[in-house]
Amino acid sequence: MRNLELSVGAKAACRAFVDGETEIWNLTIPVLELPQGLPFGPNARNASLDAKPAKAMLKTLSSEPEKFVLYNSGIMLIADQIKATRGEGGDFTVRMKLNVPTSDDEGDFLGHGVLNGGHTYKSLMHALHGQHKRGESYPRIASAYVQVSVAVGIIEDEIKNISRSRNLSLSVPLYALKNLAHDWKPIEEALPEQYRRNVLFKPNEEWDDEKASYDVTDLVRRLALVNNKLFDFRQDKHPLKAYSSPGSLVQGWKVEDYKEVIPLLKDILWLEQKIMEQHVKVNGTGASGKKIVISKVSGCSAKPMKLITGDEIPLTIGEIFYMPVLAGFRVLLRDGQWTKPVEELWEEWGPQLVDRLWDTYKSEGRSSASAFARSKSTWSTLTNMVAMQFVQI
Repeated sequence: MRNLELSVGAKAACRAFVDGETEIWNLTIPVLELPQGLPFGPNARNASLDAKPAKAMLKTLSSEPEKFVLYNSGIMLIADQIKATRGEGGDFTVRMKLNVPTSDDEGDFLGHGVLNGGHTYKSLMHALHGQHKRGESYPRIASAYVQVSVAVGIIEDEIKNISRSRNLSLSVPLYALKNLAHDWKPIEEALPEQYRRNVLFKPNEEWDDEKASYDVTDLVRRLALVNNKLFDFRQDKHPLKAYSSPGSLVQGWKVEDYKEVIPLLKDILWLEQKIMEQHVKVNGTGASGKKIVISKVSGCSAKPMKLITGDEIPLTIGEIFYMPVLAGFRVLLRDGQWTKPVEELWEEWGPQLVDRLWDTYKSEGRSSASAFARSKSTWSTLTNMVAMQFVQI
């Protein structure tokens, strides 16, 4: 991890929202002040100058740069710290610090940087510093401003959720577009009918009693957890993307990559429920009547949780406490088939995998559930635990 410290001039700076340690600042920045090299780690989508929005932005910057701030919705950054100082002339100096993962960091930590507005940032960097091979010019770009919102005090567990919401909150979400193309038909056919009302395959799909709690993205994530084609345990590859980058799984969906595991969807959801029930058994109310500490861990609580199966458990269990366990079961797959009936595999491996994950967290990750989640060793520990015993046998 490295610290990236920035200093920018702003026409206006306002702390628009405060809730405990969480703050959102709204800045109006001359585009000439916008720093180069901001990381795109938290952004769920790839920005491209060939995209229609980027082309429209570049046209505005070329012909009507003074209107850019009106036509463009701006950029959202996630930062660790921010401080604004007003100068004598009324303008502001804004200093920010971002935490950025390096190549030495394990896991798939998103880090700080551009969370939303990637096309805006890339277009501005091209107009300011790019090679204009098509002969375009931006002679009055100094008159352009951009709105930048900066969120600080955001726990790392929440960055991926915000990114997913901001970047998939399109007029038609990406999963819905793929539904129109019938990409999800194999998943929908494999999903037991009694679970169907709990999963959205298109926006605003509702049932008579209540709106679904999950969407098809959640099913893709679970299929990825046991997918040895994409995350082969023999090559020490692990499905951290299912936890941290669900948008990239939807974006890169190819049915041929999942054809062996889609028929196992019912078993996967059954295993997930057994994992949750084991956590309740281990982390429920003890004999003394005291609540066990998992309910105080980030992402967990004492509130009930509804599963994709429709069943409810009395604790909310964070994703990091069941996803690596599910991922460990991919060792027990051969050519799309379980090596034994899934019920036998659960009895043989399930409880000890849950216990091992919880014990590992207590010994290694107590101070930071998010750091524990993004560590490759968290995932490899359980997978290797099965592999070392089962593969030898």
